[in-house]
Amino acid sequence: MIVTVGHDFNEYKRIVSEGRPHQPVSLPFRADMHNLTKNNAFWVCGHTAQGQLAHTQAVRLVDVGEQSLGSYLRRSFRQFPPAGVPLDMAASRYRAGPGAKRIKGKLCYHGEMWLDENEGNYRGRGLSSVLSRMGFALALRDLNPDFIFAFMVRSVAFKGLVERAGFMHTEPASLSWKVVDRERAIEAFTAYISREDLRYLLSVRIDDLVS
Repeated sequence: MIVTVGHDFNEYKRIVSEGRPHQPVSLPFRADMHNLTKNNAFWVCGHTAQGQLAHTQAVRLVDVGEQSLGSYLRRSFRQFPPAGVPLDMAASRYRAGPGAKRIKGKLCYHGEMWLDENEGNYRGRGLSSVLSRMGFALALRDLNPDFIFAFMVRSVAFKGLVERAGFMHTEPASLSWKVVDRERAIEAFTAYISREDLRYLLSVRIDDLVS
């Protein structure tokens, strides 16, 4: 995989539009809505040797002020919707768990995590673990957050992506996104990791975790 790291989110939108048209850039990483610079955000894209987009992830600082992550998200969770899905925002909800109520300080949001395992013969090679740790390492080096948090759809979390990605804490039933004209909502976990956790995680050899 050929990996590129960048800060120009207009370029990122172009890459995603060309290589992942079925899933547009999510709201937190839209350059037309946020002032995203090298001082507060970055993206990672991976292409196959044939030039096909096969991986994305992005990280940005989130200013929660003096409040906890839980308090911030109770007011602002609608700023982090899943992309490309028509949502009934009024019927959607966020529930803060004990961890989110304690999390404060300099926070980063980790999103856009996507790996096309059917491209480049990446399936079953532990690449999601390697790539997510790369994103964590870049965030720790360049943005130095106290915590990184993310949202993960329940079905994906239950398949083990939380552990593969390296998040060391989760809070189930945090988010419920009501989809327009659909009875069943999209349920999601909040996943998070502290700076101390990050340093521990990045000290562990990846081949001790992934065969």
